[in-house]
Amino acid sequence: MDIAQTIDTAVKIVGSQRRLAELLQIPESNISGFKKGRPCSYQKHAEIAAAAGMEEEARHILIQGMADSLRDDLEHEAQAKAGLLAMLKAFPNSIYENQN
Repeated sequence: MDIAQTIDTAVKIVGSQRRLAELLQIPESNISGFKKGRPCSYQKHAEIAAAAGMEEEARHILIQGMADSLRDDLEHEAQAKAGLLAMLKAFPNSIYENQN
């Protein structure tokens, strides 16, 4: 899920964008900004999912974010990235099964 999809789903679960912002203890304008393309760290993206009770999605976002931060041109990072992506695929009913 991209950040906009996560926010839309989280809002449906918690009831409103304002409530989501309250749960995260951030201004509601930050959430609007994320939906409009303002940069959002993978950690904050996962926090948004977790605030709405989307725990599995939050774990996926964290692992994918860590993998995405690693370089393919450095052998040790490429190997770590491959391991993280294998972990993602090991999750039951993984939404990432057919990616990478």
